[in-house]
Amino acid sequence: MKRFFMPLFVAFAVITSCSTDNDENEDGNLEPSALVGTWNMTDVRFEEDLSDPSLNLADEIVDELLQENCILVSFTFNADGSATSTDKVNYLQVNAGPNGLDVPCPTESDNETASWSLEGDQLTLDDGNGTVETITIELEGNTLIIAGEDIDENNYVGAEAIFTKQ
Repeated sequence: MKRFFMPLFVAFAVITSCSTDNDENEDGNLEPSALVGTWNMTDVRFEEDLSDPSLNLADEIVDELLQENCILVSFTFNADGSATSTDKVNYLQVNAGPNGLDVPCPTESDNETASWSLEGDQLTLDDGNGTVETITIELEGNTLIIAGEDIDENNYVGAEAIFTKQ
């Protein structure tokens, strides 16, 4: 479901230019009910590479947006199996000036809908138009982690998109 995860792909592109017992059943699989709720992207983690200045810029952009309480990407998973994504990435403007970065929080956003299911740590999204995607997720309490390679296996290996449950 590349379209549903497109906000994450775009967010990585622009930005990079332990589960609790309640989250697992007796087999160690994640409980689907643990995913129900709204998840806002609160961080992008990657291995620091001093030779790649775009990673440092990405970190500065994320920090700037968080200081503004800007939610760049958000997912809502409903108990009825429906899901929505909201992203502002397409409207992000990064300006560099003498005083550092100026990254205003976009006021416009794109929205997508899908149905979802969770088996173990495999999250499957179906946009209802024939596009189905399955990714591996990690739930650590109120933190949802999506590996960069699940977003773009060629460019984001080792990176992680971090979402916090609201």
